[in-house]
Amino acid sequence: MKNVILIGANGATSRQIIPRLLVQADVRLTLFMRRTNRLAHLRSDRVNFVEGDATNLENLRNAIKGQDIVVSTMGGGDLDFKTANVVKATQVVGTRRVIAISAGGIYDELPEPFNAWDKSMVGSFRPVNLRAVQEIEKSSLIYTVLRPVWLTDKPTEVFQLTKRGEVYKGTETSRASIGRFVANVVKDPALHANEDLGISQPDTDGNRPQAYAQ
Repeated sequence: MKNVILIGANGATSRQIIPRLLVQADVRLTLFMRRTNRLAHLRSDRVNFVEGDATNLENLRNAIKGQDIVVSTMGGGDLDFKTANVVKATQVVGTRRVIAISAGGIYDELPEPFNAWDKSMVGSFRPVNLRAVQEIEKSSLIYTVLRPVWLTDKPTEVFQLTKRGEVYKGTETSRASIGRFVANVVKDPALHANEDLGISQPDTDGNRPQAYAQ
């Protein structure tokens, strides 16, 4: 069996990842969150729950011990601190593979005028997200960083990728496509090893996401 822990398991993106991981019969999933009763209906012989806080290093060490792959979908103004804890805990217990969600725009890689609009809306979070990625990339871990932009609940699993240093494509990212991408990497952990990738939905180029179009 392949042991996978999902940190931030109650979030909307995680809810798209969970069912796509459980389709893989060799995956045993641990859901790490502050209040496990929120997803108690998922409990099974292949789904375990750990109640904890990512600001608590000991909580993370105990949860990550014995895991093969760590998936982090956390956000927030303290993401850099929480990510540093995940990195420390993962390295201490000997787990090597990490998949982490960050955000597009942290390298000013979005095309203009979308970049300027995005910065005006959520630019205050860019430094935190950048520091979180730097914590991962300076570690000894085998990582995959994903940089989505404006998240949607559209059911499409189709995605396009851009590498670090390339101009980003698109203005939207479906949570379903993140779920598909993460499931693909869990199935083949060598996929996209040590890559920092933009992920978006094709044919969403423009000045801003559809929901904000004037």
